Amino acid sequence: MLKKFLLLILLVLPFGLFAEKVTIKGNAPDYKGTNITFLTFSDQITYTEKELCKIKVDDHGNFVCSFETNETIYIFAHLGVYEAFLFVEPGKNYNLILPEKREKTLVDKLNPYFKPIHYHLGLLDISENELNYQLAYFDEIYSFMGSMDLYSIYDQIRQVQDESKLNDVDTVYSAESYRRIVNNSTNYISKNLKQLDVTNEIQKVDSLFLNIDNKFFNDFKRYKFAQYQSASANQKMKSISNTFYLNNEILYQNPAYMELFNQVYDEYFLYFGRTESGKQIYNDIGKLKSISSLKRTLGNDSILANDTLKELVILKCLHDEFYNDKFSRSAMLTILDSLALQTPIKTHKYIANNIREKVTKLMLGYEPPNFELYDKDSNLVSLDSYRGKYVYLGFCTTTSYACIKEFAMLENLYKKHKDHFEIIIISMDESLPQMKRFIEMKNYSVKFLYYGNQSDILKDYDIRAFPTYYFIDKEGKLAITPAPSPDQNSEFAIFKIMRANGDI
Repeated sequence: MLKKFLLLILLVLPFGLFAEKVTIKGNAPDYKGTNITFLTFSDQITYTEKELCKIKVDDHGNFVCSFETNETIYIFAHLGVYEAFLFVEPGKNYNLILPEKREKTLVDKLNPYFKPIHYHLGLLDISENELNYQLAYFDEIYSFMGSMDLYSIYDQIRQVQDESKLNDVDTVYSAESYRRIVNNSTNYISKNLKQLDVTNEIQKVDSLFLNIDNKFFNDFKRYKFAQYQSASANQKMKSISNTFYLNNEILYQNPAYMELFNQVYDEYFLYFGRTESGKQIYNDIGKLKSISSLKRTLGNDSILANDTLKELVILKCLHDEFYNDKFSRSAMLTILDSLALQTPIKTHKYIANNIREKVTKLMLGYEPPNFELYDKDSNLVSLDSYRGKYVYLGFCTTTSYACIKEFAMLENLYKKHKDHFEIIIISMDESLPQMKRFIEMKNYSVKFLYYGNQSDILKDYDIRAFPTYYFIDKEGKLAITPAPSPDQNSEFAIFKIMRANGDI
């Protein structure tokens, strides 16, 4: 009876209760006073960032923080020009070696296409059996596949390794290895595969890692090899799908699995929609707006016979095709919401929610991303605090000629219509004092906010040029997106919206 009772408790307890604590610590004097946030990806379709823990490095360079996880996950921190990453396992402690501090330049910060340097974080007291050591070593070998004699490379690395201490950042686990992160290594390989015996190459590499008993590593290795096969055209995508995805466990947190998944099912709606049985998807989405009909149609393709895989492919395609003119956005949102409501798979529910949040954040009629930024007097000001008022929101910098030219126009617009709408300018200056000096010198009464404590706001609002404007209604929803600038008769456009709402 007691055994049955205990079993019942185990069945009803939330899975999250079995999560174990992970502790991250280190000493990095160069980073003293720096706030560091460790993140993971909530999912690897939208790549939505999820905060795990946040710390401030003390005056001696020490830092420590912890979080809980029930599975091995990829974590990272934005450290200046680096995306510094690590793979962590439940219940373990990690003593980190941070990269030499290298801040982004102002040009880097304002560049919407800036790509960070991927840097595999070093560990003190590391052993050959540690997951990160093995992944970095595998990545080093994998990046040479097809380029020369792998056994020769292996011997060279082992020779250097034997002459150094494992707790140092040695040849295998070096800055050069860090930069050949998993997402970049395939690029080299795909250019050098035409004359290769792919099966033989995989067997040679695999032979070096046969004794590793770590499921995450072995899954990672398997799907990296599958990427190698697909890049070589040795195995077609349908065969890859059937072999590695159709009836296999879905590894939502394994980067190699998800990277190949995103390649295999890229533009799947487009390709399947060209087939005789696949043409129906346009009717399923555009007219019927039915997730059930869409699933039935996709079931005609044997590679999606697995319902769980089918749902994940639908989620990927809804995300990727949202801005494609082939499908109605409102219809795709209906399909997305229906899937989120009906799916019994918790992971699919939050992927659907992540997709909805990502694709609607700058859509007409939806709430834009909130922010909380400092004004010139170091007071925190949030967008939410302007609920009940119209807001003309601009992104500028006091060093841009185009922006400076419009500041005077914005000031006149504000003085003329401040009883009808607010004007907020988010400034991308190098520092808060620089912004403050400029505002006080010009004696502007328009509200200026400094972006510094929330630099991701550029990405959130998809800022690709200065100036960029949005107009937000009294309910906090986007009424004009993007909005015209003052020299493009924004006044007329703004008052047209307010008249339509009966507010003037």
